[in-house]
Amino acid sequence: MIGVFGGSGFIGRNLVDRLNETQRSFQVFSRRNVAGLRAETKIIDFEKPESYREYLEGLETVILLVSASVPGTFANDIASEVEKNVLPYSRFLRAARSTGIRHIVYVSSGGAVYGQPIEPIITEQHPVNPISPYGCAKLMIEEMIRTMSTDGGWTYTILRASNPIGRYQSSEKGQGLVARALDAAISNTVLDIWGDGTSLRDYIDVRDLCEVIDRSITSEVMKKDVYNVGSGKVYSVNDIVEICSSVSGIQIKTRYIEQKSFLVKDVKLSIDKVMGDLDWRPKFDARSSIEAEFAHTFALIPGYRAGRASTI
Repeated sequence: MIGVFGGSGFIGRNLVDRLNETQRSFQVFSRRNVAGLRAETKIIDFEKPESYREYLEGLETVILLVSASVPGTFANDIASEVEKNVLPYSRFLRAARSTGIRHIVYVSSGGAVYGQPIEPIITEQHPVNPISPYGCAKLMIEEMIRTMSTDGGWTYTILRASNPIGRYQSSEKGQGLVARALDAAISNTVLDIWGDGTSLRDYIDVRDLCEVIDRSITSEVMKKDVYNVGSGKVYSVNDIVEICSSVSGIQIKTRYIEQKSFLVKDVKLSIDKVMGDLDWRPKFDARSSIEAEFAHTFALIPGYRAGRASTI
């Protein structure tokens, strides 16, 4: 049995769709129920092992998607990152020892853990030197999973994902540029862009990411290893905003503000390793991902018609 912790979030909801498609036997563990989620859900508090310890014995694989923050949540507050993310994971891993769990899949960050690149293309051998509390916490969790694997009796797959985009993403939770840009289009508000908009990022369709997660469950090659997962392409922030304008039919108004110190400027991930070990290729480009996100999030808004505000 597979346990998906954080299954009601953005990546989790897409992963549930994927696991249903591939007919996996799984169960979702979440802080809340989500309408329309096609999975049995156990309501737990990830910070409190007593709320889920009894379920761990029946699991063989766990997929860990839980996060209490996005990069800017605790921008200057490492203590809060440790309290809200690192410590709950340490409690989970302690509870997971001496259970039936044999494999852990953890979705980490493909940009924040590396820090400022010293090579034009970032492979998994690139030094890890996070410059933000968010990246530091992700790396600490990676190291806990690896360090405790011998004592815990599990193998692990750590996926350093680029910026996932696609259906179910929400601007209300600060889930990335695309969600905020589409929200600005629909609400006719100004989108704040940190810096000059030339920073380069890899944006992966969440469906592609979920395929890698799904396939890593049974891959013997991927056990006890770390992988970058991305689209293999980079776009500037300005490029993404223009695509969002095109998809929504609304010219998004922007305002450039001071670049945040915790953000890595350019991130170009090498995905050669995961493509080789999984015989996998990304299926979706940025535009098709943004179209999927727009369709699922905004197309059913009462009274909305694409292009109605294109002259604003």
